[in-house]
Amino acid sequence: MGDWKLIKQVEIDAGGNNFIEVSLKQPPEGENNLIAISKGWKTPQGEKRYKSNILFSPDKKKELIDVVKAIEE
Repeated sequence: MGDWKLIKQVEIDAGGNNFIEVSLKQPPEGENNLIAISKGWKTPQGEKRYKSNILFSPDKKKELIDVVKAIEE
């Protein structure tokens, strides 16, 4: 079993030492890419620690954008 390949990553400061990380990754099996949304915090030494994450197929991004728009209304 190999490692996931990171294609692109964006980190959002969520205040304090918390962050949200959105990334596009390729699984070790080389199948379709997945979008990962992770939340976590940084230690005083600057190391990342993750609390949870969710993975979904990029073809579902429209539904995610629709949810964000609905929350903003």
